[in-house]
Amino acid sequence: MADVVKTVKGARDLAGHLLQGVAHLGGLVLFVIMLLVSTTVFYRYVLNQPILGDQELVEIGMSLVVMMAMPFAGLKGAHIRVDILDEVIGKAGCFLGDVFTRVVSCFVLFLLIRKTWDKTWDAHKYGDVTNMIELPVWIAYGAITAGMGLFALVLAVQLIEQLRGVISGHE
Repeated sequence: MADVVKTVKGARDLAGHLLQGVAHLGGLVLFVIMLLVSTTVFYRYVLNQPILGDQELVEIGMSLVVMMAMPFAGLKGAHIRVDILDEVIGKAGCFLGDVFTRVVSCFVLFLLIRKTWDKTWDAHKYGDVTNMIELPVWIAYGAITAGMGLFALVLAVQLIEQLRGVISGHE
């Protein structure tokens, strides 16, 4: 039994490290976007030469940043939580609220994943590209789909753990 617990803990730690790596990659993308925006402002207002496609790169990059950070933020509980009713509804109400939130979130993410997956394949099949610099948009759609899929997986695992009583310190 101890080996099983050790294996589960090792898998959980590995998943956490992988999600952290994805979030760090998102941070790197954010840094590159910051450099791009700074360079664009300099080129536009000092050299009077705008950079072609900068807005497209920022839009795609920001969607990647959000979707790459969301699974790790969900894993660590680093999301916004409003707890104004916690004292009123008590521990049982908080528990049920968390279960309800995770179930609804998984369901909504499932619907969004299906739509973005279809959109990814449509964009790939028809060769959809951005307007200015003609980047294939299916890459961004695929990354968004993957980020939502990872986040849904995190929520599903948290829900299972919560229902099994594994999550400690539940408020």
